[in-house]
Amino acid sequence: MQKTLLVCLVLLGALAGLFGQNMYEAETEHYRVLSSVSPEHAQETAMAAEALAHLYNQYFRFEMDELPSRMTVRIFADRSDFDRHLTRIIGETRNEPVYLHFTDHARSELVAYIMDDFEQYRASLTHQSVIQFFRAFVQNPPLWLREGFAVYFENSYYDDERGEAVFQANTAWLETLQHLMSGSLPVMPLSTVLSADVATARSQLDTFYPQTWGMITFLTESENRQHNRMLWDAIAALEPQASLAQNVEQVERRVLRWVNTEDLVDEFITFVSEMRSFRQLVEQGIEYYGGGEYEAAEEQFRRAIALRDDNHVPFYYIGLILYGQGLYEQAEVYYRVALERGGPEGLVYFALGVNAFAGSMFDDAVQFLERALERDPGSYGDRAEQLIARIGN
Repeated sequence: MQKTLLVCLVLLGALAGLFGQNMYEAETEHYRVLSSVSPEHAQETAMAAEALAHLYNQYFRFEMDELPSRMTVRIFADRSDFDRHLTRIIGETRNEPVYLHFTDHARSELVAYIMDDFEQYRASLTHQSVIQFFRAFVQNPPLWLREGFAVYFENSYYDDERGEAVFQANTAWLETLQHLMSGSLPVMPLSTVLSADVATARSQLDTFYPQTWGMITFLTESENRQHNRMLWDAIAALEPQASLAQNVEQVERRVLRWVNTEDLVDEFITFVSEMRSFRQLVEQGIEYYGGGEYEAAEEQFRRAIALRDDNHVPFYYIGLILYGQGLYEQAEVYYRVALERGGPEGLVYFALGVNAFAGSMFDDAVQFLERALERDPGSYGDRAEQLIARIGN
C-alpha cells in the first residue's frame, strides 16, 4: 500500500513538472482564459479580451454570436512553462505571445507569458488578439488586412477603472512609412502588398508592416467615405472557410477591380505625408513655443496627447502656455498631470511654485518651491529661495 502511494506521488510530481503550474480559469461571453498567475488575473484578462473584441468589431462587423465556441487565451506566469507548452504543441517556442490557429476552432488559442517589459507585453498580446479575433471568423484573411489591423490596434488597451476598451492610435511605423513614400527606402508595390503570402511578408517585414498599417489607417480614417467603404467591402468579401489565395482573389474581384489604383496611391501618399507621429508633434510644438506661436504650439501638444496621454512633455508645455495666459488654476492642473506622467519633479514643482505665486496663492507657492528645493537644489535652489524670500516679505 505504501509502495503504491509512493509511486502515485512520484507520478503526480512528474506530471506537475510536465504540465507546469495550475491554471486558473475564467469565462466571458466569447472568451475562455486560462492563467497560471492567479484567479484574479484570469478574470481581469477575460474582461479585457471581451472588451477589446467589441472594440475590434466596431470595424469588422462580424456576427459574434455565430462563434462555434469561446476563444481561448492561455497565459503563463513564467517563460519556462510557456516554452514547454509551445514545444509540446508546435515543436518550437517564441519570444513573444503567439496565436496558434487550427482549423478546429476549439483547438486554437492565444498563448503568452508575463514579460518583463509590460508595454511590449501588452502591445504584443493585443496584436495577437486581433489576429485571433479576425481568424475566428475568417480562417485565412489577406495578410494586409490581418497584419494591418493587428498593428493598427496595437496600442489599444483595457481601462479597468472605466471597464471598457480604449482605442489609442499607433504611429510607431509612421516615420518609416514616410521615408518609404519619399523614396528614401525601397517600397513594396501595391499589388505585392495586396497579394502577399506569409513567405513574402516575412522576407520584407520592414516594409510590409508600415505599408499595411498605413493602408488600414488611411482606409479607416480618410475623410473620403469611398475609402472607408472600400475597406468594409473588402472585409465583407471574405469567405470564412476559403484559402488565403481565394480570399485575395475575392477582394480583387469584388472590390479592387473597380478602384483607380493610381488615384488611390496618390491620395494615400498625401494622407501619409500630412500625418504626424507623437515625436513630430511634440518637436513641432516646442518649436512653435520657442518662436512665441503659442496657439499653434498648444494645438500640436493637444494633438500629441490625443495620440499618447502617458508622456509628461505636452502636459508640461500646455501648463506653460496657460500660465502665460494668466490661467493659473488651469495651468496647475496640467502641471500636476505632468508630474503624474513622470515629469522631472524639480522642474515641475518649480513651475507650480511660480504659477501659484503669479496667481497670489502664496501658501501653495511656498510648498511647491520647497519641494523643488528638495528634489533638485542644484537647478532651482537659488531661484526658489529668492521667490520664497519675496513671499515672506
